Amino acid sequence: MQLPRSGMSRQDIMARLKREMAEDAPWDKGKTFFLVYGVDDDHIEVLRDAHSLYIQTNGLGAGTMFPSIARLEADVIGIAGELLGLPTAVGNITSGGTESILMGIRSALERTRAEKPGLTAPEMVVPVSAHPAFQKAAQVFGIKEIRVPLTKDYVVDMKAMAAAITDRTVALVGSAPNYPFGTIDPMKELSDLALARKIHLHADCAVGAFALPFLRRLGEPIPPFDFSLPGVSTISADIHKYGFGERGSSLILYRDAATQERAKFILDAWSAGPYRTPTMAGSRPGAVVASAWAILHHFGEEGYLRMTRAMLDATRKLQAGIERIPGLRVLGKPAMYVFGFTSEDSDIWAIGEAMAERGWHIHRQATEPRTLHLVITPIHVPVVDDLLRDLAAAAKEVREGGRDARRGSNYGAH
Repeated sequence: MQLPRSGMSRQDIMARLKREMAEDAPWDKGKTFFLVYGVDDDHIEVLRDAHSLYIQTNGLGAGTMFPSIARLEADVIGIAGELLGLPTAVGNITSGGTESILMGIRSALERTRAEKPGLTAPEMVVPVSAHPAFQKAAQVFGIKEIRVPLTKDYVVDMKAMAAAITDRTVALVGSAPNYPFGTIDPMKELSDLALARKIHLHADCAVGAFALPFLRRLGEPIPPFDFSLPGVSTISADIHKYGFGERGSSLILYRDAATQERAKFILDAWSAGPYRTPTMAGSRPGAVVASAWAILHHFGEEGYLRMTRAMLDATRKLQAGIERIPGLRVLGKPAMYVFGFTSEDSDIWAIGEAMAERGWHIHRQATEPRTLHLVITPIHVPVVDDLLRDLAAAAKEVREGGRDARRGSNYGAH
């Protein structure tokens, strides 16, 4: 492929792109249960319009050329801080949960270096269910990652967590909830441990930040997990998950300005002058900031509560229906609308393949026991009955036919 000599018309470009998309997963039909967090056409239009308006702006100039980006970002941070237990929290919009996690761990590392000037071979203690981005952070910053096991309830084993701490530990990690099982780690115990040992605690709320606060407002028994716990130093919170923002938009939130200051990059050796950024990126798309602000204001509290209620009802119906299918069971006690289920008498991945043959795109997780994994969004609410009907048929087909899985996991990055 070479760059075309003559440019294509806008109409031809759009026609080509639509043809290219023809074989992509039909996420807008409610049959795709990972990678995409969909609501409706109006939701997409709001994101598109806000993004288009700011498409040529650069967050690197938020303090000078584009002050509106700084104002919009501060507004988003304020909303998230109020939802997550600390209205005075500070932070930044990032490119996704991975960058948010990188910034949280950087803050932890720099804090420990300041407190222990002779630190060598830093370590961090992480549940096995924590997102792989913590492995990335470990590789980027030269930290040894120590992964500890889960209990039978699929939350981190606190005894193992405490036992893994050494004088080289720069950070502890908990998830609220974790992605594989949808369970919330014992964040109160983690907070107490972090305070007692004077260690930075990062709460990965990528999945739950824009879900758990609304579930609590509906009366669900959501335990403390955020800045309401004094031991939590930083939080990662994905807008592009249950905030329903565009890919990729996430938040790194810091308890205070001093914690944020440790994570910033202050680079003064460049010939062009000082170069200072609050995140890993230099240039940051102002369009992502604008669309994040737009979607939070589009839905508002009433909209998020309405969607939360619908997703919760759909999830409970799905879980009850799955449990009624012979051999199938939901793992742990998921806190929200993200969960895994397995089969006690058949190959669950074979059931996933049988579902794929029926047009359903369901993530097959390579955990033990292996699972099928569902991420429920508003777009799935109308298809619950259809999903349960096909799942029952697929489970029966595999159980009676003795079929085993032929392919590996269909998971890339969520």
